[in-house]
Amino acid sequence: MEKTINSNGIKVRGSESVGFENLVQGSSQFGIGIILTLAALVGIWGVACLIGGMAKSGSLIEMGRGFLTAVIGM
Repeated sequence: MEKTINSNGIKVRGSESVGFENLVQGSSQFGIGIILTLAALVGIWGVACLIGGMAKSGSLIEMGRGFLTAVIGM
């Protein structure tokens, strides 16, 4: 499809303006950036919790035993 310039000086392709497409693409990229940032923060928090659990329990086996005790309730 050919790009033309309308009476307002905006490049258009068919009935859509190029500026609107850029806005939509920018918004999508911003949203994906927020989602990835939050996922990274949750991952970092999870690793910090594992490190804290290891420090408190003393060993990996004790941490596993404590986890099973918490889940099973025995």
